[in-house]
Amino acid sequence: MSKNNLPGVLTGHSLTSCIDEISPQDYEDLTDCTQIATKSADMLCSRFADSFKWLDEYVFTMKYLGWSVFEDAIFTRTRSVITHSVADFLVQSAEGMRDSRQGIAMIDTLDALKPDNSALFSLDKESLMGEGFQVIPARYDSKGFLEIAVFNLELEVTTRKNGFLFWNWEDQDAQITQRRASLKLDRYKLENNKLWIEKKIREIAMKRFELRKPS
Repeated sequence: MSKNNLPGVLTGHSLTSCIDEISPQDYEDLTDCTQIATKSADMLCSRFADSFKWLDEYVFTMKYLGWSVFEDAIFTRTRSVITHSVADFLVQSAEGMRDSRQGIAMIDTLDALKPDNSALFSLDKESLMGEGFQVIPARYDSKGFLEIAVFNLELEVTTRKNGFLFWNWEDQDAQITQRRASLKLDRYKLENNKLWIEKKIREIAMKRFELRKPS
């Protein structure tokens, strides 16, 4: 995967941001797993009415598919005031992660998303203009294992706006509540579930937007 070509993907209410050396196979497997986990959680409850229960089911499904929880940090609930745009907040959060490249990857992903009107419209619709959405930075650790951080976010504002990611909330009382789950791929377990995953992904009608940087 070239960082000049495909820095991320949007499926449903989830925006995945990838550091450029993630392999095409890992990219496909990650996207398939997140779609299946989203569908499973949506069948259990509304992601807007009960985000705690929804995320519990999401992580449970990811674990079943072959992802293990690590860092003893399944859910950490924090609240932050938004002084500019949600996009700025996401970049700052990514820059604060252990791998500084994730900040650059998030910038690339957002740069690719911003001019894609179809993807932005879909994200607004799926997230109810930011009421509930996810951002998933992905990278390899020092041992070559694929790891992700699932940030489950809720934008709290008095008036909702289309294109909420890039709206300037400076003059409004805007806050984001987030919970985080840290997951690492067990390739052996995923391969053992591959036939089931392939069957399930064929049953899911979830639109997928490949986010490509302008040439």
